[in-house]
Amino acid sequence: LSGRPVLALAGTLGEGAHDVPGVDACHGIMPAPMALADALLRASELLTDATERALRMVVLGSRLPGRTAQAPLPAAGAGAPEVVSGTQRPSSVR
Repeated sequence: LSGRPVLALAGTLGEGAHDVPGVDACHGIMPAPMALADALLRASELLTDATERALRMVVLGSRLPGRTAQAPLPAAGAGAPEVVSGTQRPSSVR
């Protein structure tokens, strides 16, 4: 993925998570503290919601003054984008 922007989504972020080489931004998927059992049961929902929030921020950034392309904001619940997950993760991302 050399030269491509990388956003990491994780359950929670540990110390140094924002300093992982090759990762441009990282974001926790839980909107509020919750028990591990609840987080595991809701993992798919939490990941989908966090992905939508993150992509809305990307689209918003593309619409700021000085940008040439203006992408429309997706409709709420318009479906989750394709998510590619790796098999390895830095120890600072939990």
